[in-house]
Amino acid sequence: MNILHLEDEPWDSGIAHYALTLAAEQARRGHRVEFWGRVDSPVLDEARRLGLRVRGWQGGAAGLLTWPRQRAVAGEFQPRVINAHTGASHSLALALAFNRPCAVVRTRGDARAPRATALTRFAASRTDAFIAANAALAKALKAAFPAAKVARVEQGIDGPPHPTFLPPGPLVGMIARFDKVKGHETLLDAAALLKAKVPGLKVRCAGEGRLRERLSWQLKPTGLDRVVEFPGRVADKWAFMAAARVGAIPSLGSEAVSRAALEWMALGRPVVASAVGGLPDLVEDGVTGILVPPKDADALAEALASLLLDPKKTEAMGRAARTRWEQRYGLKRFCDETQTVYNEATAHLPL
Repeated sequence: MNILHLEDEPWDSGIAHYALTLAAEQARRGHRVEFWGRVDSPVLDEARRLGLRVRGWQGGAAGLLTWPRQRAVAGEFQPRVINAHTGASHSLALALAFNRPCAVVRTRGDARAPRATALTRFAASRTDAFIAANAALAKALKAAFPAAKVARVEQGIDGPPHPTFLPPGPLVGMIARFDKVKGHETLLDAAALLKAKVPGLKVRCAGEGRLRERLSWQLKPTGLDRVVEFPGRVADKWAFMAAARVGAIPSLGSEAVSRAALEWMALGRPVVASAVGGLPDLVEDGVTGILVPPKDADALAEALASLLLDPKKTEAMGRAARTRWEQRYGLKRFCDETQTVYNEATAHLPL
């Protein structure tokens, strides 16, 4: 099948990772895949690294002027499915598919719920299928566009062949960009509460972003300079995560797609996460991890302490997390369920 993915964000994100992971696995399975994005986006660089055929276009209003050329190029590729992963690329997908024998599929991994306006209802009426990345988005899509075909397909990822042993030290790991929505400040407040209760406590937050520098200045005045470390971008994420006993995802919102939750699960680590976005779908509360309210440092500290101070509980949850990933969040299920959507969306098209 000829599949064209459109993802025009100017930064790496959960949505981008969802699209890239899917496109790379489809290409590996023998589909003819192209990945289109903004010329200035690191997402397009990653697509190239994965060996995908790529095409860039200019973002913003100026990019509209290039649509006739994009339509001509798409005609040469002859896609059977055009999968749009953002709102702007959805509009482009409809333009590329107009009067052609191909289906438009819109994947929603956005943090914001869809809104039913005259324009979005028009677009929905010309969209062959919607894919929702989590249960909340699936419900919102069905409410906004009752006539639309909506399927829920949660992301899957590749992971290490075997889970790793839990380290002996009480180390909490977090891997995310330093952005306010990711909840680093809540984790630091929780660490301040935990340091007297958990001997030898360490908290390591990998990632980059403008917030990192400001938070670094606050460590010594708050007495956390011997507890918390910000190593920046890590070269080997699996090694970084394997060194931790527990993964933390204290996000304040967003997390419609959570790459980190899947990676912690694949490694065999329990996760303490905020009950936001798609995290309640991924983390089975009390079985593979613990869900806490966002912005609640007390609840976060209590949940982390319950794992850090009870190695047997942590090991049991880690094993359950790995099993859940193997059964529900691998690449095969992810690609198979998406292909089912594609097949149904194209069933009415001429061969």
